[in-house]
Amino acid sequence: MKINRREFMGGALGASALAGFPMPAISQSAPIRIGCITSLVGGYSQFGQNHVRGMEIAAEAINAAGGVNGRKLEIVVRSDDLKPETAVAAARELAASGVRIFGGVNSSGVALALSGIMGELDSVLLTAAAHGNNLTHEDFRPNYFRVTDYSAMRIGAGSHLMAQRYPNVRVWGSISPDIQVGRSVVEVYNSRLPEAYRKLHNAEVQLKDTVWVKFGATDYRNEIARLISQGIEGLVIGVGGTDEATFLQQATQLGLASRLKAMYTTGSEFVAPMALKNRMPANFWSGFHWYYGAYRDNPIAKQVVETFRAKGYGQHPDGFIGMAHTVVLAIAAAMKNGAGDSSKELIPALEGLKFDTVKGPTTLRKEDHQALCDVNYALIGPANNQDGWEVIDSARIDGTPFAGDPTPGIALKFG
Repeated sequence: MKINRREFMGGALGASALAGFPMPAISQSAPIRIGCITSLVGGYSQFGQNHVRGMEIAAEAINAAGGVNGRKLEIVVRSDDLKPETAVAAARELAASGVRIFGGVNSSGVALALSGIMGELDSVLLTAAAHGNNLTHEDFRPNYFRVTDYSAMRIGAGSHLMAQRYPNVRVWGSISPDIQVGRSVVEVYNSRLPEAYRKLHNAEVQLKDTVWVKFGATDYRNEIARLISQGIEGLVIGVGGTDEATFLQQATQLGLASRLKAMYTTGSEFVAPMALKNRMPANFWSGFHWYYGAYRDNPIAKQVVETFRAKGYGQHPDGFIGMAHTVVLAIAAAMKNGAGDSSKELIPALEGLKFDTVKGPTTLRKEDHQALCDVNYALIGPANNQDGWEVIDSARIDGTPFAGDPTPGIALKFG
């Protein structure tokens, strides 16, 4: 594994510079190199680290079984520092060395920047986390694929889950960062939560004004005071990563959490319970790209969990592990079907691909390259155990009904 944390700024290789590099010939025995571009610094570094681990676990298992058509897989890592310009520079640098396949990526903004140059680089990008609705709709690019669910699916399924589990919670609030993925979360919630209560209970809910926050904020006291003043009973939380843990800690200290009968999130998985431990609030549903506990009967998931633990990474692999693993499985499946390394061959091989993953059967929808898969949520609370928290309940929801119609090049519409 090669890790480079440098920030490739002013000297980024443009199209003309890239053309000056001789492209290495690819032999049938040469390794298949996959670039993992992800966040290895800051509040999302835990997710980025697990992108690397997930891709490497998949590559190691495939290589041990003989590789893909006799070729080994090699994962090459670069940090994007959550900055689009850094990610673009890293992709250009890797493309100059012959890398044509990219995966990982946490931020929707980074994913958008990378998807915009994939055609120029004759490359494909498969993201394992970025959730912005725009990526497979108005900003769709043919060289871009998403192997996980996204805001429309996650918050749509979560809203249905809340209506099922909390039929009497009728006043809802929301807090979200004023960035693309945060706006996507709120757009879906504003439509799907009332829809779910009408469908399941023939009842109306009251949605209070969204409290918008700065991405990366560390002080939520004013925003929490606003939420308390709204008299809400339920809350959708759009802030993610360590921001979510900080918000929950302050919400507990300031008395907001104890007032709420239900909370659900876009999905920072185990971040909040690992930070807060036995200070976790009640009725907190965390969204997951993949919750391993819901797939104990899945042989692929079982192998990933066992390998994760055997390597000493911990006891609880998160969904970033699972979806990064899925990136590699998708590439391997496409190439085993006869595709080569180039985007000209990989794109048609990936379009409509049906393959087995840690979440069971997954399809990459042909029209917009969006994965059709399960959506996972887990109810997490404090516990008197080694972790200080436990999963009390979980939900494994078919995400297809919430995926929306494929509208590549056109914004997703609700209502």
